Amino acid sequence: MTFKFDQLSKPLFQAVSELGYRDPTEIQLKAIPLLLNETTDFVGQAQTGTGKTAAFCLPLLEKIDLNNEGIQAIILSPTRELANQINLEIIKYARYLPLKTTTVYGGVGYKEQLDGLRQAHVVIATPGRALDLLSRNKLKIHNCQFCIIDEADEMLKMGFIEDVEQIMGSVSEDAETWMFSATMPKPIVKLMEEKLNSPKIVRVKNETLSSQNISQSFCKLQRKDFEKALKAILLTEENFFGIVFCETKEETKRLSERLLGLGKRVVSLHGDLNQNQRDTAMELFKSRKVDILVCTDVAARGLDVSQVTHVINMGLPRKPDSYVHRIGRTGRAGQSGKAISFISPGESRNLSVIEKMTNQKLAKFEIPCPMESKRKRVSSELDKMSQLKKAIIEKGEEFTIDNSFSEFSDYLTDLSREDIVKLLFSYLFNKELRTIDESLGNLEKSIISTAPSQKYNRERGSRSKFRRKPRRSQNSYR
Repeated sequence: MTFKFDQLSKPLFQAVSELGYRDPTEIQLKAIPLLLNETTDFVGQAQTGTGKTAAFCLPLLEKIDLNNEGIQAIILSPTRELANQINLEIIKYARYLPLKTTTVYGGVGYKEQLDGLRQAHVVIATPGRALDLLSRNKLKIHNCQFCIIDEADEMLKMGFIEDVEQIMGSVSEDAETWMFSATMPKPIVKLMEEKLNSPKIVRVKNETLSSQNISQSFCKLQRKDFEKALKAILLTEENFFGIVFCETKEETKRLSERLLGLGKRVVSLHGDLNQNQRDTAMELFKSRKVDILVCTDVAARGLDVSQVTHVINMGLPRKPDSYVHRIGRTGRAGQSGKAISFISPGESRNLSVIEKMTNQKLAKFEIPCPMESKRKRVSSELDKMSQLKKAIIEKGEEFTIDNSFSEFSDYLTDLSREDIVKLLFSYLFNKELRTIDESLGNLEKSIISTAPSQKYNRERGSRSKFRRKPRRSQNSYR
């Protein structure tokens, strides 16, 4: 069956049309008509960024009986951020429906969540808080007709699978169970075989896992110089609105503080923040009151922000599938984006695995030299004055100016035109240009050649216990 969004009911079609949905993604094409027209358990293997949220939300909203009270569906999410994101998506899709939703997760008080449960048709929950509320007899899902598990492989990584199994056992025996997962490790396959009833399975083809709208590149250099390379990009790239991924929360905190010291508008997201702090950080980034979000993989789960221009990896993630999740934060909704990864000498094997998995050869990223950064910085500032310059030229003497201009003009009377230009240039740019020189100095010496002769250079922590010594040339001397 060929699926198009106009086959949905009028309220849903109107909502998704206003959201700009035109052509269904592959997972939507395969999953939505199946879930709409059949009563079945279901497994969808689909990477983040392929439209899977709509793939299960739209058929769910078509099947919910809004005339009945009580919780009819529970959606399990591995993180609070993803739970909130799913809830926001459902609210958008159901804007013309009298649907009630609520989210439940740890880290916040019970009162508001309990109030939401009394009215909700759909509950989006993290496993820990769901089990807590079940044990208190506050979450009543025994009549649920739908149990949806999102990012099942992340549930496994975070140790939630047993919790998920327990929650699945609390819903109606007749309930449909829909499970989505980017990968299918053995424990997830076992869960599917033991808990689902002859599920229909849909898989997204591998070549669709990596967006063609994303320019992917890497730069190999010493880890101690990753921060300098990041600064080179931030000081050079125009209209930067991006996410910087770190491996640990300690690195996230440290890098955020240093970027703040550089004068950048930045916020961090990591496991030590309470829920109010996390919500505030996300709101600052989504509203573009800051330009840079520094975070870990876990903290960024469920992050869906439009118009992200860059994703920067401060080293490759330990698991290759996390790389695809990271870069999927940019290049969304048909827009282009850049994904730049800094890699140390010992990460070459991980790079090869990622290139094989994504079916894409990553280009070598050329870090801007200090002079290029300085020229772009000056050019960017001049662009901001272009309209003002045009108005002054066109209006001539008719260009209105405040009377206090005489104070400024008198100050410059003893200077030639060239001296005035030097004065204004130095006043506007000297501090920033010095910062660029200090930040990027000697960075080129750190960049490591990707030639085959470098393949045995491994940094501490790589698998090899020994460094292979280069063979002595016959013409060499002691």
